[in-house]
Amino acid sequence: MDPAHIKTVKTQRGFTYSYYWSPPTANKPTLFFAHGFPAGSYLWRNQVPFFQRLGYGLLIPDFLGYGATDKPTDTSVYTGSGHSADIVDMLDAEGVEKVVAISHDWGIHPGSRLINYHPRRVSACVFLAGGYQPPLPEGQDRVSQHKATKAQLGYDAFAYMRFFIQPDAAKVIEKNIDSFISLVYPTTTSLWMDTLCVEGGARLFVESGKITELPAYITPEDKEHFKHAFLSTGMSARLCWYRAMAEQVLAKDDAKILSTPAAYIHQPLLFVACTADPLSVPSAGDSVHAKYAKGPVTRRELVGAGHWGAEEQAGEFNAILLEWLEGLGVEG
Repeated sequence: MDPAHIKTVKTQRGFTYSYYWSPPTANKPTLFFAHGFPAGSYLWRNQVPFFQRLGYGLLIPDFLGYGATDKPTDTSVYTGSGHSADIVDMLDAEGVEKVVAISHDWGIHPGSRLINYHPRRVSACVFLAGGYQPPLPEGQDRVSQHKATKAQLGYDAFAYMRFFIQPDAAKVIEKNIDSFISLVYPTTTSLWMDTLCVEGGARLFVESGKITELPAYITPEDKEHFKHAFLSTGMSARLCWYRAMAEQVLAKDDAKILSTPAAYIHQPLLFVACTADPLSVPSAGDSVHAKYAKGPVTRRELVGAGHWGAEEQAGEFNAILLEWLEGLGVEG
């Protein structure tokens, strides 16, 4: 992503954000891409040239803990209402009234709260792999509900989170960074079933220092980017997103909109399911959209894709997104 397009803004909460900005042309809408863990805005590297060339506006931040954005380790600031307010500050800085919000992984939480708290700023929304995240009461998060998840799926899909929230997790990961990258980007998701989805499996794999072959969609240059990004800024702030969930920071913040009309989505929604993702299983997204989506819902699949659909099947994802955007007829 061209460094010439990187900008910064200090939000009303006092945090400095770094983001990629390319203005729209010919009345095209602006696409807001929300990344998750651990890649940061680099996750969307295959979408930037494709949609920028077509004239779409692009606003792609590094969220708290990532890139050149501030990296607080106080979990109390990692709230949905706070993140959505920060997003609005970025939009205002560029004079953007509305966006198509495209979210993946942890980016789905701020992407969802942008819809909840600032619905007039979102013309349509896209959820990749995971579905919309509605506000949930305390004790209903993925860390707390591991037994229910195992009963439902037959395996503990979020066992790895209990490693990520441990006080020494950042140091363990930084010490064994090549092993961590191998864990995050496996050639097949069967590795995740034996590690991420097993109690203690993620820690055991990382601490062992085991290094496996990376998939073809992660180039040697990508790996070097990740190593530099993870080690130069550290992993502590990145992991705060998990800790905030486990400490009920998110749930206490969500109480403001729990069981209110704001929890529902009225904008057009595109759900791009990844059929081989053992973490964000498509049926979970389908269920939540059936309950909370009050506007039109379009469902597409990246067949055979694991969790990293925007990277693994970048061309297919771009084509799906473009076709849907053109069908919407949304202008900037």
